[in-house]
Amino acid sequence: MTMILKVLLAIVMFFALIYASSPLFLPFFEKRINKIESRFQYTASKKAQDFHSTLFVADLHGDPLFSYRNLLRRNPSGHMDLPRLIEGNIRLQVFGVPTQIPLFANIDRNSSKVGLGGVLAFLQHWPLNTWYSGKNRALYQGKKLHDLEAKSQGTLTIIKTSTQLKEYAQVKAAENRGVAGILMLEGAHVMKKIPEDLEELYHKGFRIIGLSHLTDNHLGGSAQGIEKGGLTEVGRKVVKRIEELHMIIDLTHASPALMDDVLSIASRPVLVSHTGVKGCVNNNRNLSDEQLKAVASKGGLIGIGFWEEAVGQEGVESIVNSIKYASDLLGVKHIALGSDFDGGVAVPFDATGMVHITEGLMNRGFSKEEINMIMGENAFNFLVTVLPLD
Repeated sequence: MTMILKVLLAIVMFFALIYASSPLFLPFFEKRINKIESRFQYTASKKAQDFHSTLFVADLHGDPLFSYRNLLRRNPSGHMDLPRLIEGNIRLQVFGVPTQIPLFANIDRNSSKVGLGGVLAFLQHWPLNTWYSGKNRALYQGKKLHDLEAKSQGTLTIIKTSTQLKEYAQVKAAENRGVAGILMLEGAHVMKKIPEDLEELYHKGFRIIGLSHLTDNHLGGSAQGIEKGGLTEVGRKVVKRIEELHMIIDLTHASPALMDDVLSIASRPVLVSHTGVKGCVNNNRNLSDEQLKAVASKGGLIGIGFWEEAVGQEGVESIVNSIKYASDLLGVKHIALGSDFDGGVAVPFDATGMVHITEGLMNRGFSKEEINMIMGENAFNFLVTVLPLD
C-alpha cells in the first residue's frame, strides 16, 4: 500500500470513528453551549402561577431543531422540547433554523469563510446532502419539525396561515392541549437562486425570513459581520418577493445599514424576533432607541431576549428591565418575548420557567392587561395580521 493510500485510509478511519462516537459526546457538548445558570433558584408564587396559567404565552425565537435531541420527550439538556414548552404554558413557539455557525463566532466581527454548520450536521448523523449545503440543512430542519408534528399525536400544530393560527387559538390553546409552531429561517445566505429558493422555502412551510445571521451575505450585512453593509440589489428583490408572499422579514442580526434600507422600502410590518436594547446594554448586537422607534413606526414587533449579551447581567430582573425600557419608549403593544432558547446561550431557566417573567412583570407594576400583551397577545395579533390569510 502506498503512503498516499495509507494517509487516506487513516483519514477515513478517523472521521468514521468521530461519526460513530458523536452521539456519546453531543450531550456533553450541548450542556456547555446551551446552559441553564444553576445559581438561579426561582420559585414562583401561587398568585403568579395562577395568572400565568391563563395567558397565551408566545416565544418568538428558539433553535432546538439544530439539536440532536428528541423533542417529543423531556430532555436533561438544552432549553426546550414539547413537554417543557407545555409545562411553561408556551402556546406559540417560533422555531428558528440556523444553518451556519462561524468558527470562533463572536458578537463583533465574523467571517463566513470557515463555518461549522456542515460539521455539526455530520456529527448529528444528518443526511449526506446537509453536510455541504446550507439550504439542505434548512430544509432538513423544516422536515424535522413536520415529522415532529406527525408524531406528536396532535400536541404540535405547524402554523402557516393567519386562519390556522386563529383556529388553533380557539381550540387547542383554549383547552391547553398543545403548542403551535412557526418555521423561521435564520440567515438568507442559503438562498442562491432568487426567487426559486425563497419560494421553495415558502412551500416547505417557512413563514419568517431572517435576512442575515452571524455573517454578511449576498443580500446584506450582519451586525456581527465584517463589512456590515446595507441591502444589495439581490436583497431588494428578495424583500419585494417576501412581501408579495406575505412572509415576515426578521431584522434580528441585521447591520444598522441593512435595517435602515429594509425599513425604507418595506410596506408591511417587520419583526425583530430576539434582541436587546442599547439603552440597557450597549453593544452592536442590540438596538438603539432610533432603531426601536423605526421598527415600531412600521407596526413592527420587538422580541426581548433572555441571555446576557442581550439584557446584561443574567436573570429575570435584567430581562424585565429591558422589557420596561422598550415598553416605556415604544408602548407595550410593540413588545414581546424572544428567548433564543437553544441558541448557544446561557439563560436563567428553560422553557418551563416562563412564569418567572410573568411574576417579574407583576413585581414591576405592569397591569394584567399589559402582561398579557407582552407575554403573547402582541405576538398573536402581529402574526394574525401579517401571515398569509390562507
